[in-house]
Amino acid sequence: MIWSIDLIAAIALGSFCLMGVCLHLGGFGARGFERVRLQGGTFFLSSVVMEAGYALLQPAVRWCQRRAVSPAVLSWLSLAPALAAAGAGAKGYWGVAGWALLASALLDVLDGAVARATDQTSAGGAILDSVLDRYVEFLCFGGVGWFYRESPVMTLMVLSALLGSFMVTYSTAKAEALQLTPPRGMMKRSDRLAVMIMGAGLTPISQMWWEPNGSDRAWPLAIAVGIIAVLANVSAINRFRALHREASP
Repeated sequence: MIWSIDLIAAIALGSFCLMGVCLHLGGFGARGFERVRLQGGTFFLSSVVMEAGYALLQPAVRWCQRRAVSPAVLSWLSLAPALAAAGAGAKGYWGVAGWALLASALLDVLDGAVARATDQTSAGGAILDSVLDRYVEFLCFGGVGWFYRESPVMTLMVLSALLGSFMVTYSTAKAEALQLTPPRGMMKRSDRLAVMIMGAGLTPISQMWWEPNGSDRAWPLAIAVGIIAVLANVSAINRFRALHREASP
């Protein structure tokens, strides 16, 4: 029964994301978000998907405004689904973990949207958001690492992905601290979340129809971790090279 529920959760996750994008393309919801224009789309997370996500969150933004919900509260709340994702992933329930990761990602977007809508943006809020984002990522990869604990190769891959993720974020923080231009590149946090959610959502489907040995392989998840491990570290190296050139006399 639990396995069937996980498969249903994975199919529902894919359907929900696809429906949101289709509704947005069909003209439903707001458009032209400044945040999307400034950040720009990427290969892993297009501007269309980002616009659809922001449009989906607008009713929640208005609800938080009416009830004076603090952006800091939303930032803290993003830890709860991240912890749920780690627990579900460690047990191999990747359809459920995908939903929990999506919930954490949406809460992370929502806190910033509410802060801008209510003019509550601050350096302290940005620091809190950044710190909690690191804990969320650690929980995410911690659950993946526990799931693959019997595989030395995958354990090394998970650690490499975690290292690359933190170094990409650190390059941006270092640039801002030195008042340099933050380097642009692939595998920013939104990209990593998109890849992990996709890998988690596809895993129960792969385990049901294409993996003869069930949950011990989880190829979509393994591929997602591998993509992050390679591209995040490549991106981090390129970012630091760009920063070094700009900082050097």
